[in-house]
Amino acid sequence: MNDSRHAFATFDAASRDHIAHALWMTEFDAASIPADITSALLSPKNSPAARGERMRQYLRYLIDHPLSRTPDQRAIYKRLLPYCRELSPQQAYVIQSAFLGPPATVGYDIVPERAGLEFPRDHLPKPRSRNGWHFFVGSCWDTDGNEYGVELMFFQAALFPPHVAAGFGLSDDENQVVELQFAISEAGGRHYQAEPVVLGGTSGLVRRQADPFVYRLGRNTIECHQSGGFFPVTIRGWGIDRGSSPARQLGAEITFVSGKETLLQGADGCMPSIDGIGSLYYSIPNLVVDPSSSWIELDGRRIPLARGTFWFDHQWGYLGGVGHSSVLRAATFASTPNPVGWDWFMAHFMGDRQLTVFAPHTRAFAAFYEQSEPEPPGTMSVRVAGTYMDAERKTSIVRGALDVTGWIRAEHSPNPERYAVTRTWYPNRWEFRFAEGVPSEIARFAMEPIVGVAQSGFFANGAQYAEGAVVLRGPAGEDFGRGFAESVAFADTRKTMHRLAGLPDSDADVRAMRRKVPLGLRLRNAAYVLAHRKELEAIAKASAGMEFFVGERKARPGGGLRRWLRQARGG
Repeated sequence: MNDSRHAFATFDAASRDHIAHALWMTEFDAASIPADITSALLSPKNSPAARGERMRQYLRYLIDHPLSRTPDQRAIYKRLLPYCRELSPQQAYVIQSAFLGPPATVGYDIVPERAGLEFPRDHLPKPRSRNGWHFFVGSCWDTDGNEYGVELMFFQAALFPPHVAAGFGLSDDENQVVELQFAISEAGGRHYQAEPVVLGGTSGLVRRQADPFVYRLGRNTIECHQSGGFFPVTIRGWGIDRGSSPARQLGAEITFVSGKETLLQGADGCMPSIDGIGSLYYSIPNLVVDPSSSWIELDGRRIPLARGTFWFDHQWGYLGGVGHSSVLRAATFASTPNPVGWDWFMAHFMGDRQLTVFAPHTRAFAAFYEQSEPEPPGTMSVRVAGTYMDAERKTSIVRGALDVTGWIRAEHSPNPERYAVTRTWYPNRWEFRFAEGVPSEIARFAMEPIVGVAQSGFFANGAQYAEGAVVLRGPAGEDFGRGFAESVAFADTRKTMHRLAGLPDSDADVRAMRRKVPLGLRLRNAAYVLAHRKELEAIAKASAGMEFFVGERKARPGGGLRRWLRQARGG
């Protein structure tokens, strides 16, 4: 055991914390780690040196194989090489997600033109996709009537394209990193986020089972209890919010006994599918909490739950990517990219009616992003699109208008030493209007957070977001139900990303690592698109799910595709 303690000393402090928290330990203790997990953690594949060498080889491959019609990233890759001699899972994850750019999105499983989802098969994580997540959010009440909001998510990223990983001797499961996002809000009180946990597939701590479906990150678990079905399903999470003084322990074990009909997002699950990129996406609304076996924990205080309603999402594919066709890549980089990020919402209305909508970030609203001035921004008015499900489980695509009329500063971090507080303004009150597709009695409503502080959090790659429980209010203040509101990438966290990756974080270093689209490339790409318009129109015709992203009922060939590209690109 002394040997294992010495061996773990080669892991950085953050990695030891992630291992400890995945196993629900407040402090890292090598003697308490099961023998099979110790063996995997100390295996050659899981060493920082091996992980660094794999990244260095991949960077050299990207340098030698530039991707046509995309910005030249080779100078960035060369700057990264000296810092990749040894890498933790978190450092590799940050480099993969924040710095490698478009060429590194090629080679993963394509998103098909038709989803063809099957269950329980498609409850499983998809390690050959670039990204994927299993996401539970909802509102619950204890036996005294106190209200809480809970978020638990397993977020998966494949570090290398599957064929590259195979060349390194890695299986699909070994090639991934998985992180835990876990947060609890106490109505009228505070919002707590556990410091993110992220571990590699080589650690022995990421495990999955097909039927019944089980997904584990250490002791954090999504576990279905019956073969062939999703319900009942239990989620378990634990972590430490180190942004509080003293640090606060969070925990949850919640069992859901039933849910509503599976909601296929976009075009029967394509959200969207364009030339092999996009995502596959389904939801299960109205998950009903089992009060006999469900609880949350705040600072060591176990709180039995009396009732609750949650939402489940499973989505996989690309958060940002480039097409397989040269003309689509040219169209993507024929102009300056839009900002990354989006706003997403789900609503459970009384009467067993559900709504989910979102709005991607665009250049038109750049004045509302990355704002930390003394005064908050003004009203931000955007279009939203999404899906409505009625009490009879019928669904329809809906479009509406959203006014963000309230803002709040993000002044919390789950660990300020690793994730710097941004003090960025985030949306904090949302007013929706729908002209059609939503029943008139709920066509106008507002979302109001259940707490008076920002429900902000950080991903382990350094990106900040806000995600939290809200009350649905009618025009006269009536209680329409509960929901969740999500705002992603409002803050500039590039310096945090540099520090997490082990890179220098001076202003000059940050500028040098920013991706740019040179004017010459934009002009050449615009000319290329004009010369290959028919090919672009054929791609648009074969796409699926475009109506979720563009204003028309049916995407027009070419024009609708380019509008989606202007909205979606930036990753």
